[in-house]
Amino acid sequence: MNQPSIRGGAVGLLGLLALGAATPALAQSPCAEAVQERLPALGCNRAFTLQVQEMAFHDELNGQPAPAGRRWVTLEVSFDSWMPSDLVFGLGYPEPLLVASLERQLYLLVDDRQVVRPTLPADSSLRDEFVLPRSGARRQGEVTFAVPDDALSQLSLHYYHDQYAPIVVPLLGERADPGEGREATGRQAGHDLFALGVHGAARHERWQGEAAPEGMQWLVVDLRGQGEWRTPVDARALDPSAEPDAEASLRRVMEYIEAPGLLQAVVDGRHGYVRDLALSTLETDPALLPDAWAGGEAVFPIPEAAEHVELVAYMPQFGGTDISSEIRPALRFTLEEGEREPEAEPRAVIEDGPIRFRVHDLARVDALAGHVAEEGEALVWIEAAMANQSEVGGMMEVGHRLRPRAPEGELLGVYQAGPMPQPEPFWLPAGDEPRHFQLLYRYPADVETLEFEYGGVAVVETLALPLSR
Repeated sequence: MNQPSIRGGAVGLLGLLALGAATPALAQSPCAEAVQERLPALGCNRAFTLQVQEMAFHDELNGQPAPAGRRWVTLEVSFDSWMPSDLVFGLGYPEPLLVASLERQLYLLVDDRQVVRPTLPADSSLRDEFVLPRSGARRQGEVTFAVPDDALSQLSLHYYHDQYAPIVVPLLGERADPGEGREATGRQAGHDLFALGVHGAARHERWQGEAAPEGMQWLVVDLRGQGEWRTPVDARALDPSAEPDAEASLRRVMEYIEAPGLLQAVVDGRHGYVRDLALSTLETDPALLPDAWAGGEAVFPIPEAAEHVELVAYMPQFGGTDISSEIRPALRFTLEEGEREPEAEPRAVIEDGPIRFRVHDLARVDALAGHVAEEGEALVWIEAAMANQSEVGGMMEVGHRLRPRAPEGELLGVYQAGPMPQPEPFWLPAGDEPRHFQLLYRYPADVETLEFEYGGVAVVETLALPLSR
């Protein structure tokens, strides 16, 4: 399976009736009955038949509870090979069919808006990758998905191969036209590989029962998209009536790899916050399907005092069939139009090749992020920033850049505004877009001047910062 990369026990139908305490009893039966009426359900293309035979909801998978706000649903599925003779003998296709990776080829579409990757139960007879050796061969087993723990209106199973047409197996309700979903959002951006759109955003003090960290709120963004990546295939593999030598293009799943660090809520043009993956229904590396406008909810912690809020999807260097190595521009969505405070004059600036390091402020503090100044100690807080003046973003670390020269100085932590621990390494975007952070040090109480050794990419410098009492 040539997917994009980055320079990167059996269940029965009775289980459907146990939809869960979080779902009203009146909503359970119609959902269960509707699915039962459709099973077994199947779909096919020229090479495969995919069939769903049974389905059940349950609370645990391999002894693990479902993520917050979700519940496991297990499907018993079978893959059958019907490799056509005109491809084998006419075009020289091998008869064995590879199912390269269920995680990257099989998806559940929920309520026409959420894409869910599969997980294999421990006792499943399926593997993530397998081969159907000949026409007529079958492989059967269980796959599990984490779906919202409430009443469902639409479910369909989608299978994608890199040579043959997609297979859709309808399970519940009717699918919407992807074009209608795209038209329903006024905030949309994209490029040749995929498009994204924001369908809603709101702040919450609590989300899925989880309180936001002190001084923070949860920003919940309904983010959806669609794959635009196309690759050449033999037209005959899609349509038996096509001429043997005719070519066609196949629209493919496009994965937004390394999205945990690249998809950010950018606050006041200075702070970049990444998702809380446990609370987000948007997959860790979202899969943008070619035939659906869907995604999930991305949940970010942001400061209560945030004024200007953007959702920014930074782009890596993608790789794959017919994908150029150029860096695509970031996709930006303004969520809240607040005022941005102008940058204060820095106390110190270090030019470190393409990286500009600035110290904006420093002060004594009694406590920060759980650290408290004890007798004879001083806690020193430094606000600093880095900006990347090149045309290519990259992963950076800041904790090692300002090392105290005096042996009694100690770095306690690196924080974002909030304060929250700064994930390291973090993505520093291109184009001179600054990222601010806070450094917390412990010093003797009588310290007057802080001396640091700055160790960077291109320079090593000594930096002295006077500390007022």
